[in-house]
Amino acid sequence: MADSVAAPPAVPTGWRRWLVAGLTIAALVVLVAFLARNHRYIAEHWALRPDAILAIALLTVATLALRGLANRELFSRLGIIASASDWFQLVTVSSFTNYLPLSAGMLAKAIFLKRVHLLPYGTFALGQLALLVVIMSTNGAVGLATLGLAFPEQLTGIVGTGFVVMIAAGTLMFLPEPLLRRIPERLYAATKDGVPQLRRAWPTVALLQFGILMASSAGLAIAFDMGASDIGFAPCVIFTAASMLTRLFSITPGAIGIREFLIGGLAYLTGFELRDAVIAATATRTVEVAVVFVLGGLFTRRLSSQVVSSYDEREPGGDC
Repeated sequence: MADSVAAPPAVPTGWRRWLVAGLTIAALVVLVAFLARNHRYIAEHWALRPDAILAIALLTVATLALRGLANRELFSRLGIIASASDWFQLVTVSSFTNYLPLSAGMLAKAIFLKRVHLLPYGTFALGQLALLVVIMSTNGAVGLATLGLAFPEQLTGIVGTGFVVMIAAGTLMFLPEPLLRRIPERLYAATKDGVPQLRRAWPTVALLQFGILMASSAGLAIAFDMGASDIGFAPCVIFTAASMLTRLFSITPGAIGIREFLIGGLAYLTGFELRDAVIAATATRTVEVAVVFVLGGLFTRRLSSQVVSSYDEREPGGDC
């Protein structure tokens, strides 16, 4: 199968690399300064509990496993046959590399699927876009429904409007053929064959994304429970659903600092304490990073060996 796009997803280079580095440092400085300013409040009103930290860690592993299953279901429609274990490892490595200076999670994923499974980069881009569309529309629907039940007065505000826009992203998967023909010709070749298959994966991927959202929301709720304000589960669903927008505007590796203050802003808009939300989001982030770095470091070596083996097998005189 010919590659519809000649190059893998790009990573920041030149001045863009320095811009990302500068924004990352700025975000970290602001976050650390915020926590330092509130250190007395944290010491007096927050208590780190081993059972809570363990629960958040297990929920992080659960979200990675569910993400692996969602990727497996969607990319199987594009001809990629891999085990649930392989996908679990790949999404973990992708998350791990997203925290590296080049934020190269998508690049690592694209190269692995290209080298090991011969998935063209153009087809990968199509699958990744479809996955993002399902994530955004599912989170938007669940977030809007939860907002309507818990904070109906917010439905016409900025939070409700944001969820409606996220739901509207789902229409991209159902564009009519005349509109699909307007996209660049190199991408259309992959799109016209792949979109019908990806549409069939929608219900299962959306259900798995619902599970991911519930697990992530539970982790945030547990973090809040360690502090002064046990705000309940519904607000955590709203905050987590909206925080997925950082996947679109991830200007720092792993959206560090961006997601924390986005959750803080949402908490403020819905009548909760901003600083408690930022602290809770930082707590879940810290555990998440620890889990991803430990597992990602282990899995990177194994997946790298698969890439090397795929090269060896295709060399003249190899097994294939």
